[in-house]
Amino acid sequence: MYSLIELAGKGIPSLLDNIVDLKRWETKREGIVNTWLETLGGIPPLTETMMEVVALVDQIDHYLVKVRYSTVFDDRIPANLLIPKSGRTPILKTKEEAKRFLFSDSFPQTSSFPAVLALHPTVEMGKDAICLESGTENRQYGLELVKKGYVVLAPDSITAGERVSHGEQPFHTASFYKKHPEWSAVGKMIADHRQGISLLESFSFVDRSRIGVIGHSLGGYNAFFLAGVDTRIKAVVCSCGFSTLTKDPERHRWGRREWFTHIPLLSDYIKRGVIPFEFHEILALTAPTPLFIWMGQNDQIFPHWQPAAQGLVEVHSLYDWLNEREKYTSFIGHSGHDFPPEIRGLAYSFLDHWLYAGTEK
Repeated sequence: MYSLIELAGKGIPSLLDNIVDLKRWETKREGIVNTWLETLGGIPPLTETMMEVVALVDQIDHYLVKVRYSTVFDDRIPANLLIPKSGRTPILKTKEEAKRFLFSDSFPQTSSFPAVLALHPTVEMGKDAICLESGTENRQYGLELVKKGYVVLAPDSITAGERVSHGEQPFHTASFYKKHPEWSAVGKMIADHRQGISLLESFSFVDRSRIGVIGHSLGGYNAFFLAGVDTRIKAVVCSCGFSTLTKDPERHRWGRREWFTHIPLLSDYIKRGVIPFEFHEILALTAPTPLFIWMGQNDQIFPHWQPAAQGLVEVHSLYDWLNEREKYTSFIGHSGHDFPPEIRGLAYSFLDHWLYAGTEK
């Protein structure tokens, strides 16, 4: 437990204090995981993956397959599945042909594609913002990655896109907490995204050893939240999704709010002047998975970039201590809450290195 007053004065806690060997780090890591999951209200086990094809859209260089798949507590997730057109992909004309291809076990493993779970930011249109030409400027990373040869699964997060509850506004979680008063929206999103990995693994045309995750803002922190608890993720890209509780001007950003409440229990701690973890500790759970992280000094959403930068230094030190320094890349620039083209280019090169190396494009 950390005092917010002490953190404001001394800065965020060190990850490696009194860590003299790998066993000590593993013990500390286990403690962080336990505290994190307890604060979230837990993450339920994976459920059986079931999926339906809703529509097939034939694009110039890829197929857009609109799907719905199962997740915990009998929920269904609408998603865009983007499949590159190449010599390895059959011609698909109907959604029935798409369904047969998706569930075929005849695709040669040696020709399987790397895949990315693409998580959208806080935008009302959800998945379409990152997958369509009509999507949000500087957010079309799903579309750009399928053009580079990745299979992309872009789900709607709860309260966005097709998952806005009847009578509610986008990104309002009241109905979720009415159903799940002891849980958290973050726990739900992690559970949903784990199901997305399972779906990708079920396709014979996806190389299950080369699945990554990318996201901006809401999608950015969901990306490293997911990778921290699911080792099936082999590379992580987080854009403008990392911040700290220390010196956060929005006191209950991560706790109870009138609109999107992330982790209700955090507000109870904050009212007592303490927090059970700092977010660089949660980011550290990704290690030693390859991690690319970007943040801007003029980010109006997360303006307290100095303690966040200190957090990135701590995480870099951890990767270095683990002798995995080549797997960590971070950039801090002068932009705002954005994912500019030059940074996306660097992020895609990072994914290419860790997911596409050794495969035939």
